Amino acid sequence: MRSERGWTYDELAHHSGLSRRTLIEIEQGRTIGSLKSWHALAHALNVSGDYLFAALCDGHTPPAETAE
Repeated sequence: MRSERGWTYDELAHHSGLSRRTLIEIEQGRTIGSLKSWHALAHALNVSGDYLFAALCDGHTPPAETAE
Protein backbone atom coordinates (compact mmCIF):
# COMPACT_ATOMS: atom_id res chain seq x y z
CA MET A 1 0.00 0.00 0.00
CA ARG A 2 2.93 2.30 0.69
CA SER A 3 4.31 1.95 -2.83
CA GLU A 4 0.82 2.09 -4.39
CA ARG A 5 0.46 5.54 -2.87
CA GLY A 6 3.90 6.57 -4.09
CA TRP A 7 5.08 7.07 -0.51
CA THR A 8 8.67 6.60 0.57
CA TYR A 9 9.50 4.89 3.83
CA ASP A 10 10.21 8.33 5.28
CA GLU A 11 6.76 9.58 4.29
CA LEU A 12 5.02 6.56 5.86
CA ALA A 13 7.20 6.96 8.95
CA HIS A 14 6.04 10.57 9.21
CA HIS A 15 2.36 9.64 8.84
CA SER A 16 2.49 6.62 11.17
CA GLY A 17 4.97 7.70 13.83
CA LEU A 18 6.91 4.47 13.28
CA SER A 19 10.60 4.36 12.51
CA ARG A 20 11.81 3.89 8.96
CA ARG A 21 13.67 0.73 10.03
CA THR A 22 10.51 -0.78 11.56
CA LEU A 23 8.58 -0.13 8.37
CA ILE A 24 11.26 -1.74 6.21
CA GLU A 25 11.43 -4.81 8.45
CA ILE A 26 7.64 -5.25 8.47
CA GLU A 27 7.35 -4.75 4.71
CA GLN A 28 10.17 -7.19 3.98
CA GLY A 29 8.77 -9.80 6.38
CA ARG A 30 11.68 -9.75 8.83
CA THR A 31 9.34 -8.93 11.72
CA ILE A 32 5.61 -9.15 12.21
CA GLY A 33 5.37 -5.91 14.17
CA SER A 34 3.27 -5.23 17.22
CA LEU A 35 -0.46 -4.63 17.38
CA LYS A 36 0.40 -0.99 18.15
CA SER A 37 2.46 -0.81 14.93
CA TRP A 38 -0.37 -2.26 12.82
CA HIS A 39 -2.81 0.17 14.44
CA ALA A 40 -0.54 3.09 13.53
CA LEU A 41 -0.20 1.80 9.96
CA ALA A 42 -3.96 1.45 9.57
CA HIS A 43 -4.46 5.06 10.65
CA ALA A 44 -1.64 6.34 8.46
CA LEU A 45 -3.01 4.51 5.40
CA ASN A 46 -6.61 5.44 6.26
CA VAL A 47 -7.82 1.82 6.27
CA SER A 48 -9.20 -0.41 8.99
CA GLY A 49 -7.06 -2.83 10.93
CA ASP A 50 -9.34 -5.58 9.62
CA TYR A 51 -8.37 -4.59 6.09
CA LEU A 52 -4.66 -4.90 6.85
CA PHE A 53 -5.03 -8.24 8.62
CA ALA A 54 -7.28 -9.63 5.86
CA ALA A 55 -4.44 -9.04 3.40
CA LEU A 56 -2.23 -11.28 5.54
CA CYS A 57 -4.76 -14.11 5.23
CA ASP A 58 -5.13 -13.98 1.43
CA GLY A 59 -3.97 -17.32 0.08
CA HIS A 60 -3.14 -18.62 3.55
CA THR A 61 -4.41 -22.03 4.52
CA PRO A 62 -5.27 -22.17 8.22
CA PRO A 63 -3.82 -25.05 10.20
CA ALA A 64 -6.01 -28.14 10.39
CA GLU A 65 -8.25 -28.38 13.38
CA THR A 66 -7.14 -31.02 15.80
CA ALA A 67 -9.59 -33.62 17.06
CA GLU A 68 -10.23 -33.55 20.77
